[in-house]
Amino acid sequence: MLESEIIQTPYGVFAGVISSAKYPDGGIKELRLNEKNVIITHAGDLVPAYGEETPRRKYKSSVSFHKNGMIKAVALEEQQDILTPIGEFPAELVTFYDTGELKRVFPLDGQISGCWTEADERELNIPLNFDFEFAAFSAMLIGICFYKGGGIKSVTLFPGEEITVSTPAAGKIKARSGFSLFESGKLKSLEPAAPVNVRTPIGAITAFDPSALGVNADENSLRFDEDGRITALSTSVNGIAVSVRRGEARIFRPGEFVNPLDGESKMLVPLRLEFDYENEAVVVISADGEMNSFGFGEQFAVFKAPLSSCGASDCSNCSFCGH
Repeated sequence: MLESEIIQTPYGVFAGVISSAKYPDGGIKELRLNEKNVIITHAGDLVPAYGEETPRRKYKSSVSFHKNGMIKAVALEEQQDILTPIGEFPAELVTFYDTGELKRVFPLDGQISGCWTEADERELNIPLNFDFEFAAFSAMLIGICFYKGGGIKSVTLFPGEEITVSTPAAGKIKARSGFSLFESGKLKSLEPAAPVNVRTPIGAITAFDPSALGVNADENSLRFDEDGRITALSTSVNGIAVSVRRGEARIFRPGEFVNPLDGESKMLVPLRLEFDYENEAVVVISADGEMNSFGFGEQFAVFKAPLSSCGASDCSNCSFCGH
């Protein structure tokens, strides 16, 4: 602190500091400002938020820092065009790696509450155009994430937005929430907008995770390797039967649990499958988190999975139990 409301940081002097927080070692963690300041970054000259709190943009740090003193995030005073590896991009919030490179860009930064709804925020959003090898689209975004090297890591769609993505393993899929990419630019993962039938090493499975939150699209339920093969999926529709010995089978299915928030409603927890092509193995992750590994050469049956115990009507799809 140089004097009242003025702080010296490795990034320069900030004026109009009305509050601050520090790391345990004394380094500045974040600042809240009430005067105009300008920060020079890889994304251009940024003006951190300094105006009064509004129903849409409630109290938050104007600037935050990594432990090494580099800028971590800047909440902008108003939406401005910033410099990104793919050109200028509108932003109200930007974040950075601890080495200075741009990490995430958020076109809008309104906080959803009883006073400001998702519909209100959508009114301020605008569609942005993208042209990837696997998808060309115009859609409203929550944000976009970059690798340190500048390549796009993920694109997160605004709630209600859907796009069509072409995949080598499953054809065209309607995606919600967004998708992620490898640094090579190839598709890494996406979130199916509806149940979609895909081919896997153990048979055709309906991939869909109704509980996917969509906070960001860095990781999604349907995943691929750089050769386009499916490496993981979640299914809320199918169960898996694996023959373990003559006349016996292990049965795995999605789970249903009581919502801990209200103690009454039910939550569906999908069955998770991961495919290891190098070791020719599939890992089955049950709704309770239990993990079991089986070789591709085992005898599998994929069946439609009711949430209650299976009955005789399921036998046409699964003959393992001996009923």
